[in-house]
This record gives sequence, C-alpha cells and structure tokens, in this order.
Amino acid sequence: MLHDTIAAVSTPYGKGGIAVIRISGDETTAVLRGCFTTSGPYPVDHPRRACFGSIIRDGEIIDSGIAVYFAPGASFTGEASAEISCHGGTAVTAAVLEAVFRAGAQPAGPGEFTRRAFMNGKISLTQAQAVGLLIDADTDSRRRLAASALQGALREKTEGMRARLTSLLASLYATIDYPEEDLAEQTPRELSAGFCAVTEELRALLATYRTGSAVADGVRTVICGSPNCGKSSLYNRILGQDRAIVTDIAGTTRDILWDTADFGGITLRLADTAGLREKGETADLVEKIGVERSRQNIEEAQLIFLVLDGSRPLLPQEEQWLRDLSQRGDTVKIAVVNKTDLCPTSVLDTDAIGSWVDSVVLLSAKTGAGMDSLAAAVGTLYQSQDRSFAAPLIWDARHKATLEQAISLLEEAATAMDAGAPADGVCTLAEEALANLSLLDGRGVSEEIVSEIFSRFCVGK
Repeated sequence: MLHDTIAAVSTPYGKGGIAVIRISGDETTAVLRGCFTTSGPYPVDHPRRACFGSIIRDGEIIDSGIAVYFAPGASFTGEASAEISCHGGTAVTAAVLEAVFRAGAQPAGPGEFTRRAFMNGKISLTQAQAVGLLIDADTDSRRRLAASALQGALREKTEGMRARLTSLLASLYATIDYPEEDLAEQTPRELSAGFCAVTEELRALLATYRTGSAVADGVRTVICGSPNCGKSSLYNRILGQDRAIVTDIAGTTRDILWDTADFGGITLRLADTAGLREKGETADLVEKIGVERSRQNIEEAQLIFLVLDGSRPLLPQEEQWLRDLSQRGDTVKIAVVNKTDLCPTSVLDTDAIGSWVDSVVLLSAKTGAGMDSLAAAVGTLYQSQDRSFAAPLIWDARHKATLEQAISLLEEAATAMDAGAPADGVCTLAEEALANLSLLDGRGVSEEIVSEIFSRFCVGK
C-alpha cells in the first residue's frame, strides 16, 4: 500500500470555510491533472505555488479552489504530493475527494502520510510520534512538548549519543581486528570512561520520563478529603470554571467528576470526589456509593490533593488518612490546607502534616489566594516548573524501556572492560546498547511496533 498514490481529507469533517485534500505518491501528477484544471499557471509546472482553478469530476466542474504541488523530496512525505483547498461544506468536500479517487488515488489509511515521511527518512519515529501528540494536544504543555520533539530536540540528542558510542566501538573493533598493531585510538581505561559518560547521558534523559509522561499522558489526579472542606471549590479553581456544584451542605458532591487541566506545567486528569466518611457515618445510599467510588479512585491515583480545613483542628480520620498516604511511595501527595480566607494562620500543625506528604500548601480555594503556590508545588515535584521544553524529554513507555536496556548493557560493558574481559565480549554488549539506542528513532524497530504507533493517528495525517 505504501507504493499507492493516496488521498484523504486532512481538515476536520464538517462545515467550515475551507477543506484540504492531501495527495501523495508517484502518480500525484496524473491524479492532479485528472481532477484540477486552470487557465493560468499549472501547479505541477510551478511547485510550491498556489494556483487557482476548477475541480472537475467526470467533466463536470464541482468547485473552484487552489492546488499546490510539491516535487519529490520537497514534500512532507518525501514523495510527489499535492494539496487541494476547496470550499468546506460537507457535500462539496465529499465530491472533491471522490473526484480525486476517480482520477486514480486510493484512500489513505490512519497516519499514512506521516508514516511515509518516516519511511522516506524525512522524520524520525520520535518526530512522527510527536506529530500525533501535537494533533491530540489539549493543553499548552502538551503542545509545547510535542513542538519541541517535532523540531528534533530528542532526535539531535540521540544522534549525539549514538555518534559517541560508535566512536568507542570503532576503537574496540581496531583492538579485535589488529590485536598486535596497537591501532586503537583509546586505551581500555578511556573506553570504560567513555561508556560511563554515555551511560550518564542516558540516565539524565531517562530521568525526564516522569515529566514527559506527566505532560503527554496526563497524571491521574484525585482531590479528596472530608465533606465540606473545599474540594469542589479547588476543582473549579484549577479548571478555571464552575464545573462542580459548591454549597455549604456536606455531601453535595456524590459522584466523580473528571476533567483535564494544564496546571503546574503538566496535564492533570483531574477528579473531584465525594467527601470521605467513616463507615456508618451516612445512611444515604447514593452518598455511600459516591464515597466508595472515591476510595477506589484514590487507590488508582498518581497524584493526590488531600484537602484539609485549616480553620479547625485535624480530625482523627484525617490523621489516619495522612498516615495511610505516607505509605504510598509510588504516589505524589500534596496536603492542601484550605480556607485561609477564614483563618489566615492555620490552626493545623503543618510541620507534622508535611512529614506524611510530599508538600503542604496553604490557600483559599474560594478567593484563589495561594493557587500559584499549589501550581509551583506540582511543577517542582514533576520537575516541570519554568520548563521551556527546549531540552529533550522522553514521554513514551517504549522510550523508557529502550533507554533502561541500553543503560544496563553499557554498565555491563564498562564493568567487563575494567575487569579485563576479552574485547569481543565487550564489543557485543556495546553493539547491543547501540542497537537499543537506535530504536528510539526507529532504526530496527519492528513493523508491528511501527504499525501500532501509526494506527493511533487520524486519517489525513
């Protein structure tokens, strides 16, 4: 199918000002000539020039529009390509697409244009993934992360590490091929140090996964606490809109509310939960179900905002919740001491609370005072505060697994070199590490993985 000339609508379906139909493949010129005419300059003769003309189907003019032709090697896909812009009504868009198909193009599959760009060496696999992330971006942080990766920050970093590791391998090859000639450019000690230096670079890149995945995939975040402590007010404040009903009546929130927010430089998959109660504390069946769902979501959360009422002493059950949360080593916990508008100086022992959680923030969800501090705490814990995304980050579990394997192999190679192991054994370890590092940009990645990645894309991209 990668040898067919393909076409698809690249703009969202529905009524709009314009629609864009993209064409790519060896027969693009023939397809364009079969469906687009003009009395002026023809697109194929003037690449990258917008040419106005008529779109025809079976000899009938169905719309007027603009066509742009891109020569092989000078297009997004690397193939001969064209884009036709027509009026954006649903019927006319469908008619223009049909005209393109009748002229010889085949329907494109999900992500097939981007896949061709990858296969033709126009972009790396990480850049291709960034295209999908950019299209799906629903927060500014996700947009900036995708834009950075698309511009090649991660690709450039990977290329640099591959080049250094290749140089080390060249020295090893010389030792193996000419053991008596002393042709190696680096001594065993220097080779070991070189492996360690690349390993440290890999570790630094691996350490960005927490931030990258938090931005790209979002962090499953739960706001929890006692009834009437201000959970829904905090939920609304983070979202910047009144999504949850707020009253002074305990138990107002009975079901889980979910939304997405860009907060502290990361993407929160945010849930407002029903107020936690001890068993037997409420006889309301609906509220009981809500409380049970709250507990389940707390168990699955990656980030927990435990909201405490700063105008009154800590309740026994709240102290127990804090103790229980302190055992959750895999979860980020922030104690939000609320209602500073009622009590500017909290009556709670924030030092003691801080010993159970990762951070304590005082604020007023009602007035918004202290929200910047909460955002800063989140940014600090996820290392996203003031991040420009100019430096490369990894965000995909495949990236993480690949780097972990490369690090393990290079550590083993350095240890073997220090122990005086045979050069060919060290070389095998280093070659495997290089192969793993190459997987980041798609070199040697299986067809199954490539197909799975591009299957997530929309048609037309």
